[in-house]
Amino acid sequence: MLTVEDYGQIRRAHRDGMSIRAMARAFHRCRCKIREALAHPQPQGYTRTKDPPAPKLDPFKPIIDGILKADEQAPPKQRHTAMQLFRRLRGEQGYVGGYAQVRRYVQKHRRDRRETFIPLAHDPGQRMECDFGHIQVDFPDGRRQVAVFVAAWSYSNCPFTVAMPTERTEAILAGMVEAFEFFGCAPREAWWDNPTTVVTKIFKGRERKPHERYAALASHYAFDPLFCMPASGNENLTWNTGSTTCSAASPLPYRRSGTSRSSTRIYALVA
Repeated sequence: MLTVEDYGQIRRAHRDGMSIRAMARAFHRCRCKIREALAHPQPQGYTRTKDPPAPKLDPFKPIIDGILKADEQAPPKQRHTAMQLFRRLRGEQGYVGGYAQVRRYVQKHRRDRRETFIPLAHDPGQRMECDFGHIQVDFPDGRRQVAVFVAAWSYSNCPFTVAMPTERTEAILAGMVEAFEFFGCAPREAWWDNPTTVVTKIFKGRERKPHERYAALASHYAFDPLFCMPASGNENLTWNTGSTTCSAASPLPYRRSGTSRSSTRIYALVA
């Protein structure tokens, strides 16, 4: 078996002008092996081209595939484990094979269907992520939780935060306008995590029906109103919101006048 050092010698000999026939004689290898060393910088590991035969499990694979397919619509904690599948096959279908075969097949099936994520790189000014966080503010009549609008650039993570009296649509519109004025520009894309104050209806995939007033804002500033996929943790925006509100609200904000029931804006923060 050729080692990495052998591959290096063959490739250097080819670099120096030695022919494949001459290298085969010099290194005592067949020409096929020489060509393989020239095609790859190091030995390639063995790759199985097809699954080994499993005469006891093969008749039951369509049943397993059907159960796993049905599990895709079930809550994650109520899906079959490999052991539960094994017990069902033994008790309901007359399977006489071992548990290890079932476990390996289930693992391969789930690995092949696992969603793949690619790290994203955003251009400056391309994407802004928006969300609401919460902080505690001291008023003369006591401490109260306050909603904070957060807008951050995906390229630089540079945030803008402003406290709002509510999380209603008018607060969202006002917060986004202040963010655009602070940064001096509007993004090409503004992303939200599907709040009902912004999205009135969720369709299949990424299709949404945005709130009429939010759609008007997007038209005015010419940005694309985009939204995360439901129940997709990799697209969740709360990591940015939580870290930003925690850093912006330390030390604890205090309002000297008014009450916690005031309808005016409570406290403004720019990080």
